[in-house]
Amino acid sequence: MRVAVVGLHYGHIGGMLSSARNACDVEWVGIVEDDKTLYQRYLGDLTMPHYRDIDQLLAEARPELVIEGLRHDEKTILVERCAAANVHLIMDKPLCRSQEDWQRMQAALSQSSSELSMWFTSRSYPPFIALRDIVASGELGDLVSLISTHPHKLRRETATPWYFDPDKYAGTFHDLACHGVDQIRWLTGCEYTGVHAQWTCKRFTEAPILIDHAQASFSLENGTMAILTADWLTPQASSSFGDTRFILMGTRGSAHLRAYADDDLYVVSEAKGAYSPTLPPDRGAHFVQEFIRSIEHSQTPFISKQDVLAVSIACLRAQQSAQADGRWIPIGQSVAD
Repeated sequence: MRVAVVGLHYGHIGGMLSSARNACDVEWVGIVEDDKTLYQRYLGDLTMPHYRDIDQLLAEARPELVIEGLRHDEKTILVERCAAANVHLIMDKPLCRSQEDWQRMQAALSQSSSELSMWFTSRSYPPFIALRDIVASGELGDLVSLISTHPHKLRRETATPWYFDPDKYAGTFHDLACHGVDQIRWLTGCEYTGVHAQWTCKRFTEAPILIDHAQASFSLENGTMAILTADWLTPQASSSFGDTRFILMGTRGSAHLRAYADDDLYVVSEAKGAYSPTLPPDRGAHFVQEFIRSIEHSQTPFISKQDVLAVSIACLRAQQSAQADGRWIPIGQSVAD
């Protein structure tokens, strides 16, 4: 498959490109990126044509798949251009910053054969894969509640400057909480029906400020309740970017997951008692290959554009609730609902 790269300005691009390198039959046809330092960091051993912008790339390189690492405010035009050319996309989160962005992207994708997937890394992470298998088996019974935390390190001195620019940065819900929003949909197989949320700034209080803690309470269509937090408050002394936790309570069992700082999954159920399951292999290295294979066989990707759009709606509604001091906001399947 003919693969191009647009932007190297978001750290996860390294993992995305590493996964693409593991894929078979990838032909690197071009890149849009002016920063030579970033090019050397991520792609220094590869030689490919450079293009001035996405329009020239699409017209001259004719990629079938674009992998992006753009600033948050630059993504809408990329999706519109690729959709118009029926070019597939693998994007880093988040999808969008606003309802207007979401509507423009959804409209473009609805008129295109382009497929879009997103680098939601937790879906490829062994403890979460094992947890989903346990939930799907019915061992925990009907899920009653889920709690997801997604803390992260950040230092103003070394952070990307545009994180503190609200015209460029999508915000904590879209950038961090989106992982938990996706995980909960994936684990339950259910859509969100409503949310009330709040946020605060306690650490990055000097102008320009950054909302450094966000919290939301979601309801799902099957009656399950979910509480989700995300923050930029992890101490620099932490052994990982953040000490992620996930707790599930069901009618026949529970599961407690600690990820990234320690890969620890502890399950207690009526059927099997207390135990820690054997973890499966990480799927991240094969993410791009699996996406390409799904396109070649006309199958729905592991993470589809419907998944990406649904997660983005939920994040938009949580942000809207926080802006309205925690008012309950219904969640439908479009921003008009």
